[in-house]
Amino acid sequence: MLKHLLFDVIGHFSGLSEAQLEQIERSLPATKALIELLDKARPLIEQAEKLYVEAEPLIEEARKEWQTVGPAAQLLLDVVSHHLSKGRSPAETTETVRAALGGTIQGGPIETIAQNRGMDRGMNRVTVFGGTGFVGRRIARDLSASAKVRIASRHPAPTERDNIEQVLADAHDERAVEAAIEGADGVVNAISLYVEHGGDTFHSVHVEAAANIAKVARRAGVKRLVHLSGIGADPASASPYIRSRGEGEAAVQAAFPGAVIVRPAVMFAADDAFLTTILRLLRALPAYPLFGNGRTRLQPVYADDVAAAIGQILRQPQRPYPVYELAGPRVYAYEELLRSIARIAGLRPVLVRTPFSFWGAAAGLAEILPHPPLTRNQVELMQIDTTASDGRPGFGQLGMSPRSLEDELKAMLKPANGEAKARPGSRPSASSGTR
Repeated sequence: MLKHLLFDVIGHFSGLSEAQLEQIERSLPATKALIELLDKARPLIEQAEKLYVEAEPLIEEARKEWQTVGPAAQLLLDVVSHHLSKGRSPAETTETVRAALGGTIQGGPIETIAQNRGMDRGMNRVTVFGGTGFVGRRIARDLSASAKVRIASRHPAPTERDNIEQVLADAHDERAVEAAIEGADGVVNAISLYVEHGGDTFHSVHVEAAANIAKVARRAGVKRLVHLSGIGADPASASPYIRSRGEGEAAVQAAFPGAVIVRPAVMFAADDAFLTTILRLLRALPAYPLFGNGRTRLQPVYADDVAAAIGQILRQPQRPYPVYELAGPRVYAYEELLRSIARIAGLRPVLVRTPFSFWGAAAGLAEILPHPPLTRNQVELMQIDTTASDGRPGFGQLGMSPRSLEDELKAMLKPANGEAKARPGSRPSASSGTR
């Protein structure tokens, strides 16, 4: 049957007679065998077509089921991959997966995970607490490109962006927090305190207020909460500042299971109090005093990259890691960092090692000022290495490559360097190179 059909079609288009086609057929034995095989398969093909018609509704139902179960299966694969990459045995990994399943899928942890993974993660509105600060305003700006942003602050400031709303809110006031979070899909807590004053203590801000935001966010059904902390946060630290950071992380995770903790390294930008201060002092001082012996290790990170990473964590459809450590592409000893900055700026500083006891006393005096250039918590942080932990998720897991300090510094200095080249022999002023 199929053979005659093919002959009819080919004969029609080629003009060849059936006898001519049969002669061609005899000269092509493999083609002849293929045609005979297809002829025999014809009944099976017709039966398969009928089966597909019957199966089509089931295929659609199965597709809907896998929209829910599929993310859970993928998460299991992620769990297995994570544990094996950590050097755990297959047996240990199996036990971990069994514990996650809890012996059942229906109504168990995996069902919850599947719902979390499968839910619409669209962030139509995000509330940013502390959105007027150094990092907070960058977070708000990044998010405003794809969502409506509500900045909650005790000191609202005017904004030129239509997609950003400013509201008055005290993070300690539960009702004010509820009003600020109302209708939000995501919440970011970027509130930080560097100098204690009055009732604003490290514990009240980093622990109590953070826990209050997390508790209200969970009660309001917020999809995702990001809490900004810092590398080095440690609830066992003797430093009140560092300890409160660590305690704040624990309080947030207890109040909002699934909250994401973001720990950036020391941040830099053209308008920061870190890189620009170092540059200004390197230019102004005949000898630059080091923190201790200058061997403390740092991994500075560009503030705009931190903001973009937080935006990515909020927007990504897959379940984020519990903790991200965001650090720049290079680790420096403090003295090495200063020499790198000086070299790019065309300076040759004299560096003097200075005991931390001196810095602690100087910072205590500086804190009397309305805007202290140095605080005791900064001195405490300079006594510990603030670099990303090995194996901890960071920019790589978010598909990002952080900007280097050298690139940002060169961009900052470009106008000043251009002026210096235009006027040979001139020396940069103490204020050039900053914006």
